[in-house]
Amino acid sequence: MQDEDYMRQLSFGNDSALDTLVFRYHKLLYGYAYRLLQDEKLAEDIVQETFLKIYQQGKKGYVPDQFKPWMYKIATNSCKDYWRKASTQREHVTDKGEERMAEVHSIIDRQVERKWMIESLNQLSFEYRSVLYLRFYQDLKYAEIALTLDIPVNTVKGRMARGLKYLEGILIEDDRKGAGANE
Repeated sequence: MQDEDYMRQLSFGNDSALDTLVFRYHKLLYGYAYRLLQDEKLAEDIVQETFLKIYQQGKKGYVPDQFKPWMYKIATNSCKDYWRKASTQREHVTDKGEERMAEVHSIIDRQVERKWMIESLNQLSFEYRSVLYLRFYQDLKYAEIALTLDIPVNTVKGRMARGLKYLEGILIEDDRKGAGANE
């Protein structure tokens, strides 16, 4: 069955349809939220909030045309809400938190380059970071990203191009700093 069919099942009172959606998307959604927020507990809260909203909409009979972009849109909006609320009181990651994050990335992909890339991505503004994460880590197409973020496809393409350009500058600068430290 397709994801949209499970949403229909929710509207018919089949609550177990949500279990299937959670099984399919929990890990992906958690990874997306974690990459945007860099906080394990907060990412889990966002995932739970997203599935709660999916459940509530399903119970009301709402079935999106495309489930996956709609789901990411809910999660993205929840992340945006967090950033708006926290914009004046952001907490900085402690040294322990950075070590823990490095260990998690090491376990996940065992590549130092991935950690470097994620740290570099996290230097980008939310609008560029979210587009790049959705494209390269969640494997969404431009049209799906546009649906997720509720922006035109051309805006997605523009943010993708500018985001990649900014990311390239960050990576080059980081590489220069690293080379300078080794001299």
